[in-house]
Amino acid sequence: MDPWTIGLIVIIVVGLGLIVYGALSDRAKNRRRAAEMLAPPQRSIPQFAPNAPAPSYLSDLQARRPPSETAALSPADRDTIAQQLTQAGTLKIAAGYASKDFVTDPTSGWAVLDQPVILVCGDPVDSLRELIPLLEKLIVTQTPLVVAAPAFAREVRTTLEVNSIRRTMTLLAVEAPDEVRRSIANATGATVTDQSDRQAGYLPPEHLGHCERWIATAKQSSLITTAASKGER
Repeated sequence: MDPWTIGLIVIIVVGLGLIVYGALSDRAKNRRRAAEMLAPPQRSIPQFAPNAPAPSYLSDLQARRPPSETAALSPADRDTIAQQLTQAGTLKIAAGYASKDFVTDPTSGWAVLDQPVILVCGDPVDSLRELIPLLEKLIVTQTPLVVAAPAFAREVRTTLEVNSIRRTMTLLAVEAPDEVRRSIANATGATVTDQSDRQAGYLPPEHLGHCERWIATAKQSSLITTAASKGER
C-alpha cells in the first residue's frame, strides 16, 4: 500500500476519533450543567454554639397572653373619658371593635386610642400585605392605628389581634358597612382606599384620617374630633 494511502487512512481515523471524543465530552459537560441547574443551591447550615440556649417559640396561647406590665386606665382617665362620651360634640359610630382582643382597658371594656391614624378601606382587607407598608411606618413612631373595613381575612385579623395583645402596636380593627365607613371618613378627613392602592403601598399621609381620641366598645365607637385633628397631616 502506498505511503500516502496509509497516511490518509491514519488522518481519517484520528479525525473520526477526535470527533467522537469531542461529542462525548460535550455530552458529559451538558449533563453536568443540566444537573447543576436542576439541583438545589448549596447552602451552609448555620450551627448553634454548644453553649447557646435552645430557641423558643410562642404558642398561640402564649401569643395571646398580654405582657405582665400592661397598664390599664387610671380612675381619673376613666372619668375623663366617661365625660367625653356624654359631650354633644362626640361622634357616635354604629361599629365597635372587631374582637375583644383589641380592648386596652379590661376594667371598662373600652379600646381607647389617643391621636390615632385612621385607614378607611373601601373593600375587605384580604391579606396582611395590604397593611405592612403602613404598619412599618407607624411602628417606628408608635402611632396608634384604626383600620375600618367591611371585613378582614382571618389571618389579617389574627395578626392585628396578637400585636395588640402583645402591645407591639396600639391597633384597632373595626368592621363597618359602607355608610358607617363614609361617616368615619368624613369625620376624620380620611380618603377611602381600595385594595389595589393598599397592595401597591400607595397610602400617602393625606389619605389617612385623624382624631383626638377613639373609644370603642363591642357595638359602638365614639370619636373625639377637633378641627385641628381632622386637618392634621
